[in-house]
Amino acid sequence: MKRKIDGRFGVPAASRSPDRHAFTLIELMVVVSILGLLISLLLPAVQSAREAARRAQCQSNLKQVGLALHAYESSHRLFPLNWIAERIDPRDAPAAYGAVRPYSALARLLPFLDQPALFASINFDVESFPGAMLKEFPYPENESAFLVRVSTFLCPTDGSVLKAHGCSYRGNYGVGPYPATNNQTYDSGNGFYSNLPLGVGSFPDGLSHTAAYSERLLGTGPGPAFSAMRDFGNISVAWYCTDRDADFALACSRLAATRDFPKVRRGGFSWFIGDFECAAYNHAQESNGRIPDALFPGQWVGIVTARSLHPGGVSTLMGDGSVRFVRDGIGRPVWRGLGTRNGGELIE
Repeated sequence: MKRKIDGRFGVPAASRSPDRHAFTLIELMVVVSILGLLISLLLPAVQSAREAARRAQCQSNLKQVGLALHAYESSHRLFPLNWIAERIDPRDAPAAYGAVRPYSALARLLPFLDQPALFASINFDVESFPGAMLKEFPYPENESAFLVRVSTFLCPTDGSVLKAHGCSYRGNYGVGPYPATNNQTYDSGNGFYSNLPLGVGSFPDGLSHTAAYSERLLGTGPGPAFSAMRDFGNISVAWYCTDRDADFALACSRLAATRDFPKVRRGGFSWFIGDFECAAYNHAQESNGRIPDALFPGQWVGIVTARSLHPGGVSTLMGDGSVRFVRDGIGRPVWRGLGTRNGGELIE
């Protein structure tokens, strides 16, 4: 009796293997392992590409600030003030001072950052902030402007909850903890900004050798969590902590980190205000330095270090409008040299 032959290949039908419709368990495990390996290789590359894009946007923001600074200087022959001495508010009693918190230079640059309507809405004839420090908003004339979020002033890498109307970029006041230079604070007020208006001729070291702006992380804001990289201690742990040089202030900051830290958790909460809590920093220690920053609450002076979440360093705007990425490994003397306009250090 003849066996039935498969017409396709001439193989007896009885000896043909049955058709398979699924993977075996071993094959499935191999496929999953390969996919996991590919994902583990691709995720860092994707994250790196995203961070590169965020860093490029951050540097673009600083570049826009630099262009605005020079447009302002071309119009006024001076760079904008980022600080101003306290003055009496006409609505207070004659002997009472209004808030000492100054309008930031960023507020004055708004017309040159495609924000003329926002600039026009600010009444610079009143104080920038109420005397009652627990109030959230300035005097009613400026409350609407105060609440506006300006994306140009925010680093996209920083995910703090204070980004509603916050400020990632700060003007450089030199090395020490104070906005002005005197016999005690001889290394303060010697940066791109001072308590007096400065022009191009005020930079013996050259604008290309003087940092104008850098970035700092926003504070942690309300909630139980805090961060030594974001928040501030109370620098007034000893006499004259903000009335001496940068090294003395750094020693005070180191001690403040061990005493009821943090004291201030709203760093950078407003682009509207130009003091060291919001839109000013100094070059006392290198970028992303290990000593937590510290302020004198109420006077808003102290140690504020350039800090970011960009891997390896911070973006920095130089006085000539160029933007550099400064690596964390920079030496403290070099970083301090970049922070002064008249120190005689020609740092490249």
